[in-house]
Amino acid sequence: MLESFKKWFESYDGEVSQFNHAEDETIHVALASLLYHIISADDLASDKEKHKFSSILHEEFNLDEEQVSHLYSFVKTLQTDLRSDLNTVNLYLKEKPHLRMDFMSKLNQLIAVDGVKTNELEIFHDAMKVIFPEVAEKVDQF
Repeated sequence: MLESFKKWFESYDGEVSQFNHAEDETIHVALASLLYHIISADDLASDKEKHKFSSILHEEFNLDEEQVSHLYSFVKTLQTDLRSDLNTVNLYLKEKPHLRMDFMSKLNQLIAVDGVKTNELEIFHDAMKVIFPEVAEKVDQF
């Protein structure tokens, strides 16, 4: 995934100050890809969902609209595995545990934009299993 992003990154001629380190590139792409998995889960990417995608990336990484648009176009063409994206995001969150609840809240907000669909809820539950395995285990017991 990172090699594909580097090719996209090299072809991007706008200001890319947000992508100063490989770790930044990796988390940007992983989070954008994860968000795109949610948006595309129902095979319909609404304008509301795209706007929420944009606002999350803007809030989290201070990306401008052009950067978000390029990132959206890039992840739309990726064939990434949801689990891989979740694990990458989780590695980042393990370094910053105070962001774990905020992350789940943002996923919840994106899922709720057009009403909760079963496929989206499954992705949320998968995310909870990775980010909060101890909670997911208790929920699965019920």
